[in-house]
Amino acid sequence: MGLFKNSAADLGAMAAEAHAAGRARFVARLIALSSTKDDAIDPWAERIEAIEAVGWRVEHFSVAANDKGIVEAYVLFARV
Repeated sequence: MGLFKNSAADLGAMAAEAHAAGRARFVARLIALSSTKDDAIDPWAERIEAIEAVGWRVEHFSVAANDKGIVEAYVLFARV
């Protein structure tokens, strides 16, 4: 997945498909653009909101830098 490759609508659609298929969990990987200052990461919020809007809630959130120093989040969602 490239930087913000999947739009909020794309991830929402994938999450809706998983929900309709009866999945108990959905995992999304979100990637942030590197920055030297503290900022809100609105694209992450938009994607999380899109997934939650189709019947999921964040259960666990893990963040780490990849081997290129780009911050990635792995977000585990549970069915509501």
